[in-house]
Amino acid sequence: MSAVVAPTETPATRRGGILAVLLLFIPLIAGTVFATATDMDISRSWSSGGEVTGAPAPASANSQELIEARRAAGEAGAQAGFLASGTGELTAGTQELVDAATPLQEGVGAAAEGARQLHQGLIELQAGTGQMGTGATEIADGVSSAVEQMTGLVILTQQIRMALEQADRDLAAMDRPEAEQIRGQLANLKGELEKAGLDVEMTDRLDELRSGTRDLANQLAVPGYGYHDGIYTATNGAAELATGLGELEAGVGEAVAGFSALDEGASRLEAMAALNQEKTGAVQRALPAPQMPAAGVELTASGSEAQSASLPPMYAFLIATMVMLAGVALGWFTLRNRWLLAFVVLGITALGGVVVFTVALGMGAAALAGAVAVLLLATMASAVMARVLIHAFGVTGAVIAAVIGWIAQVAVVGHVWNVTAVAEIGTVWQILAGLMPLHYPTFALTALGNGGTLTPVWVGVAVLGGLLIIGWVMLRRFTPAAVIEVASDNTPDREAVEEETTTPTP
Repeated sequence: MSAVVAPTETPATRRGGILAVLLLFIPLIAGTVFATATDMDISRSWSSGGEVTGAPAPASANSQELIEARRAAGEAGAQAGFLASGTGELTAGTQELVDAATPLQEGVGAAAEGARQLHQGLIELQAGTGQMGTGATEIADGVSSAVEQMTGLVILTQQIRMALEQADRDLAAMDRPEAEQIRGQLANLKGELEKAGLDVEMTDRLDELRSGTRDLANQLAVPGYGYHDGIYTATNGAAELATGLGELEAGVGEAVAGFSALDEGASRLEAMAALNQEKTGAVQRALPAPQMPAAGVELTASGSEAQSASLPPMYAFLIATMVMLAGVALGWFTLRNRWLLAFVVLGITALGGVVVFTVALGMGAAALAGAVAVLLLATMASAVMARVLIHAFGVTGAVIAAVIGWIAQVAVVGHVWNVTAVAEIGTVWQILAGLMPLHYPTFALTALGNGGTLTPVWVGVAVLGGLLIIGWVMLRRFTPAAVIEVASDNTPDREAVEEETTTPTP
């Protein structure tokens, strides 16, 4: 006998049902938090090692073509890594070159500017030297004229002194009184001449002055003299230096521009190498890796022909969907015969197990037993959750909630697993999938069918077990519901009918 259970509509029942629905989110939230905190990526359900690969492909997981493709992709990935590393070093080197060239350009520019200022200063000094040479020549000419005049005056003074001495001797020979008076006057005149200092030594000093002024004038104005030629040579050298440094400044500017262009090119090359590495990694990520044999399977062949265990994630998703939908359908009906109920649950589980064994060739006995246990747990959990929805929202509300919920689950979980099979997916999508019950049996079946890490299996079992326990406990606390008989066998057992009409089922 089967019946649809319509719960008695009381405020307590409705509040209890809504509370049960809210409590069912606890295991889902806990599983999502654990997966996010431990970085439990979906791809680890088929990649237990350090390298993340694409999901197993149906019926071709160990084909020679796939192995060769993965080998080629691996070599390309290694070369892409070397290229990315090399371009990174190249970019760092060109950046250092640009950084070092910038101070050089500034230094050369400062040197060129200094050379131009030096040249301009020497030009002004050369012009000033010409003016000084003209003035020094005029001074030398004036000094020479004055010295010549002074020399004549000294000679005249010497002649006068000699004449005075002769006159004094002549007067001394005279014996006349006025001669003595004249000699005194001559002595005074001779003293005045002595005071004037016009002697031979003064002539020598005047000659030295004339020679010095002339030499100075020649140094400043006459070509061939050291100072004059030195100024002109320094000016010409400064001009050549300024020209050379100007050319060097222009060359350094071009070199710095070239270094900058080289650095930009190296940066673009690095970006291209990084993109190439990313794309190559995406290819490696999308290619499925040959799977290791599942536990309990002995290989009978070798090499690429060896049978290995593999379960494509989308197969696991479809199997989990089928089993959980069957569990939901079971939750809508109440079988009074416990043996019949157990038989239906085991039948659903066995059906899922047969499908798993069929599509996952090479699956070991231990892995298959674990998959069957997960399917049994998923069936019971989905049935209990269906009963909780009925108690929370009534038959109509439960139907609407179940349809909308399952559409959302199939859409989100299917999208997440379909994308993750060939590429990485965002954390937000993984969190959304983690909040949906369908995600956990899919996760556990994929890990068991591909020899992945066992963490998803234990997490899936824990979440499904939590859903089952919380739902069962809350159902036991509900007020017994009225049972409306909707179908019966052709020849029902009278005692069974009486039992069904008198005994409510929680």
